[in-house]
Amino acid sequence: MLLRRRACPVPATRRPPWQHRARAAIGVPVGRYLSRQAAGPHGAVGRLLARIWVSETAAVNDAAIELLNPAPGEQVCEIGFGPGRTLGRLAAAGADVIGVEVSPTMVATAARRNAAPIATGRIRLHRGDGTALPVADDSLDAVIGVHTIYFWPDPAATLLDMARALRPGGRLVLAFRAGEHPLPARFDPAVYHVPTTSQATQWLHAAGFTSIDVQRRANISATVVWLTATAA
Repeated sequence: MLLRRRACPVPATRRPPWQHRARAAIGVPVGRYLSRQAAGPHGAVGRLLARIWVSETAAVNDAAIELLNPAPGEQVCEIGFGPGRTLGRLAAAGADVIGVEVSPTMVATAARRNAAPIATGRIRLHRGDGTALPVADDSLDAVIGVHTIYFWPDPAATLLDMARALRPGGRLVLAFRAGEHPLPARFDPAVYHVPTTSQATQWLHAAGFTSIDVQRRANISATVVWLTATAA
């Protein structure tokens, strides 16, 4: 008598619980939307995020200002000024400040925040993506950019234009979340193009900057780096 071997059923692949699937399906578009808002804030959500950023990024911005050490009468440019808090602190230090920002919503927000120094000409605001600064050659004493390098269309070209705009000996301070650290899930990598510290340093060298230094402040953030450099 032949015994028929029963085929063992192949176990079906278990799908994740529906709650997890729903969270993933919702989380991707939400993360992308918020990342795009970070790159170019607009509307009511952009204004709301700007209010959050003022407090969330204050310590990183203050450390960048400290490293820049603006002096009275200096010409200082901030790329990506967002709600304009740093613009005001630079002007309060006595600098003449030029701000460049891609978002018209943030230009309007920063204009309201800094109405008095704008009225006296201490702060001037420009809309642009920062690829080309709206200043003459050798006209700036310092440039600062905090959490904006991710969104520059061509970081190498932007740094080259900064070198053009800075006077010999002019200072540059960049602060950003370094790419050697994992990108949080809420940040969309299609929007956040995060360089490593080494890559950003190479761009600075290629643009002709000297005295490039990497600063880290674990008491503020374990993932943020501050790069300082000098124009040749």
